[in-house]
Parts: sequence; structure tokens; C-alpha cells
Amino acid sequence: MATDAEKIADILRFSPSACVVVEDGIIKGANAEAIDVSRVPRNRLVGAPLSDFVVDDAKGEIEALLNHQGEALKVSHVRMAAGLKPIELVSRRLTARLLVVALRHMDLEHRMSALAGGHLTHDKATGLPDRFHVLENLYDRLTLTPGQPLALIAIWIDDLESLRTERGDRVAQKITRQVGERIQARLRGPDLVGRLDQAAFLALLTSDSDLEQLKEIADRLRNEVSFPVEVDGVLVSFTASVMVASIGVKRPSLERVLSRLEAVGRKAAASGGNRTELFTM
Repeated sequence: MATDAEKIADILRFSPSACVVVEDGIIKGANAEAIDVSRVPRNRLVGAPLSDFVVDDAKGEIEALLNHQGEALKVSHVRMAAGLKPIELVSRRLTARLLVVALRHMDLEHRMSALAGGHLTHDKATGLPDRFHVLENLYDRLTLTPGQPLALIAIWIDDLESLRTERGDRVAQKITRQVGERIQARLRGPDLVGRLDQAAFLALLTSDSDLEQLKEIADRLRNEVSFPVEVDGVLVSFTASVMVASIGVKRPSLERVLSRLEAVGRKAAASGGNRTELFTM
């Protein structure tokens, strides 16, 4: 009877597509195609937990995949931690402890979804690119176009959850949708705006404006997006906070940018909002 090691070697040798073999959540082997699809070196991939290579939001999906029993295939769509690239995982249980997991790029599907505003890349509530699509675009701009001028504008709806509690989901959703439309109306063709989280948006600008010019843009945008929204004949007032970042030729990592965004968001919330923050990276 073949040992587990022999089974793993045979699967990797004869698999027609990218795959890894997982034992108790740990990747025990990967073929060359899996290295290419995952964009992770073999010495980092093999021996590490499968969940290490996906974004935090997808770790529950990985747990469900690892716990899936029976002969049926389990299909999961996740984002890789490296570059936030979309990937499809199809798992099949080989033994009680071994799983074979096939990997496939979903770049084409996501490009088509982006063109059509489809559910793979766009937020249902606002019709704008969702968090992972806008962050994937930010990652690409940080890493693939180092010479292109880049600026970021993040917009938070202050106290959105308080409005939701006081006036209901419908009011909060309409405010969110209106703010998204107002931001999008101010952007130019090469710029991109999407959801950052439930109360925040992130705009990626192709811009070499200095901080003073960016501040003027941000202040105007903050006033425009926080204009009261009419719901059932009643004007609902709210404020917004805006962060502007100018990114130079020496590009920061996506992780550093996200860390700074989160810090600014916390500072705006703690100070009562209705403010503009500026910085360079």
C-alpha cells in the first residue's frame, strides 16, 4: 500500500493543473504550476498553513474547505494575501487527513466583472468597486507604475453607525450611496473610487499636485459629499472626514498605506470627525 508521501508525490507528478496537497491544514507539497499561480516561492509555500496565504477575510472560507467531508468537490473563491489577487480553490478529500487543492487564477473573470460592474468586483449597495478590487488596483499602482504620480483621498462618513441606529438601515444606505455618487462625479477618467469599508471610500488619483492643491481638492470634496441627503422628504445631515496622501517615487508597501489609513480613520473618529488630514508617503 502506498504511503502518504508516495501518494503526494504521485498527485503532484501527474496533476494536469496547479495543485497543492494539504495535511491537517499544512501544505505538504506543491507542483510547479501551483508555485506560478500562488506567486509564492516553494520554500515558503510548502510546510506552511494554507490559511497563511489568503487575506484575513478568507480564513473562514479556508477553514470550511479544510473541514469539508465526503467525496464532493468544495469550490472556494478567495483573495491571496500577496497582491490581493483573486483565485479559485477546488478541493477533494483524498484520505481522512489529506486534501488535494487545485488552484486557478480568476483574473479574466474579474476583468470582465470590472468592465460590467459585476458582483465579483463591485459592491451591491453602491455599484462601486468593492474593497478588494480597489485595494488590488492600489497594489498594482504601487508596484507596477512606480514613475506615475499617485495621490489618495479617503473619505469617511462620520457617525454612520449612529445614523443607522437612530434612523434605520434605509437612511444609512441612501447616505452611503449618495456619498459614493458624489465622489465619483468629481473624478476624472483614469481615477478610481471604491468602498474601503462600511463607512469609508478610497479614491486613487493619477496626480502630481502638491499638498496645498490636494488640500483644496479635499476640502471642496468634503463639503460636497456631506451635503444633507433627502430621505422621504426629510433632510438628513451628517459630516465627513477626508484624508489626502501624496505618494512619491519611492513607493510604500500596501500594508503601510493601509496601516496609515486605519490610524487616520481612528483619529478622525476620536476627534469627532469633520476634518481633513494631509500627509506624504
